[in-house]
Amino acid sequence: MKPLLGKGMLVTLAFVIFLPKVASAEFSVIIYFGKVLTDNGALRLKKGNTDLTFSDVRWEDKSFKAPIFYGARISYWFDQWPNGGVAVDFTHAKTILREDDTASVKGSRNGSPVDGREPISDTIRHFELTHGLNMVTFNGLYRWFPTGTRDQSPLGRMQPYAGLGAGFSIPHVEADVNGEKTGRYQVAAGPVINGMLGLNYDFTRALSGVLEYKLSYADVHADLDSGGYIDTETFNHQFISGLAGNSKPW
Repeated sequence: MKPLLGKGMLVTLAFVIFLPKVASAEFSVIIYFGKVLTDNGALRLKKGNTDLTFSDVRWEDKSFKAPIFYGARISYWFDQWPNGGVAVDFTHAKTILREDDTASVKGSRNGSPVDGREPISDTIRHFELTHGLNMVTFNGLYRWFPTGTRDQSPLGRMQPYAGLGAGFSIPHVEADVNGEKTGRYQVAAGPVINGMLGLNYDFTRALSGVLEYKLSYADVHADLDSGGYIDTETFNHQFISGLAGNSKPW
């Protein structure tokens, strides 16, 4: 199945190009790229009489290998309160289980108790979310104007900002559990919460650059085609840079 890039990203890029010409309110559209790091965590496999929890599993991201890590955000800033705004954010993150690792495992396998350490690949041969760990969030934003005004002086062009939001994930699950494979998108597979801190610099009224750190929590419930599921909670550190097309009334 093809990644979600395609037509959606082309539409967003066109929006970035033409937004300053057609919008009268203050909107911005950001296209961003970067690096994702996922914290170690627990992973649960429930399938028939097997119910196993693997502790402290590790993840890879391969952010710069196709399909790369990317995202897009549409923001609106309030006319009467220009420091505040709202945004819809789409993130195409990636995370890949390091199944060759040995991990602590507890639970039961085919009804028999398990408590020890074993290679993850003895049970889960492959598990990844590379097309990807897609997250959609709805965010509140706040920005600061260092000079106290929204002028175009060098300092006035720079606005630190912060945001907090929640939403859901649309992961593309690729799994191989004891030879039984799954490979498909799954809609609303779990809740997502994120927070962000960033810096926006206006090159012009129509174009700005963005540097940002975003922390996302995604609780992913991945259904397996052969029955059962894999559950994992991921904490994803995103280091982002991008460009924004802006429609600024000032």
